[in-house]
Order: sequence, then structure tokens, then C-alpha cells
Amino acid sequence: MAFTSPTGQAILAAMFTGAAHLPEIAAARRHVFDDRLARAEPVVMRAMERGELPGDTDPAELLKTLAAPIYLRLLITTDLVDETTADQAVRVTLAAARAGALQAAQNPLRNRGGQERPA
Repeated sequence: MAFTSPTGQAILAAMFTGAAHLPEIAAARRHVFDDRLARAEPVVMRAMERGELPGDTDPAELLKTLAAPIYLRLLITTDLVDETTADQAVRVTLAAARAGALQAAQNPLRNRGGQERPA
């Protein structure tokens, strides 16, 4: 995993410490996460189309739920992040989505950033 390397750790430190309050760092962090969500969203949409996930699953919420336990370990607990961690995050996220816990917000025009999409 890239964030477990020394360079990755330095990037995380810059993105989530006091430096993150600098407008340039905050903008870069938002860009990184928006890009990751945008790249992964079509994968979630295809899973919904195939019936593997409920049709009202919110792709952004699914992806945030998937990433949360990994970032918790990277940023808070400093526990080992390995394939087992990733596999567990996938199992929990899929269970939550299939149970309807990651439904899209009431407003179907909301996008990843919580802003309304043009109709």
C-alpha cells in the first residue's frame, strides 16, 4: 500500500496535520479524494446495474465506508494495514450496502461533494 511507505507517510502527515489548514494543502487533499471517488464511482454503479448492490446505494458513502477503517489505522491507531485489513473493510462495506445502510440521500441530485448536480 502506497501510504505505508515513507513517502506515503509524509504525504499523510502533510494532508492531516496543521499543514492541512493551508489553502493549497486543503485544495490538494480535496482534489485527491474527489478524484478517487470519481474514479471508483463507475465501479459501484456497474455493481448496482448487475444487481450486486441495491439500486439506491450511494457510491460516495460506500467508498467512504470502505476507506474509513484503513485510514483509521493509518492515521489514528497506526495498526498494520495489510490485505487482511482491506478484505475485512470490503466485507463490512458490502454487508452494510446490501443491508441498505448506504442508501443515497433523499435528494437524488446530490453528488460526491454534497452539492446538487444539474438535472
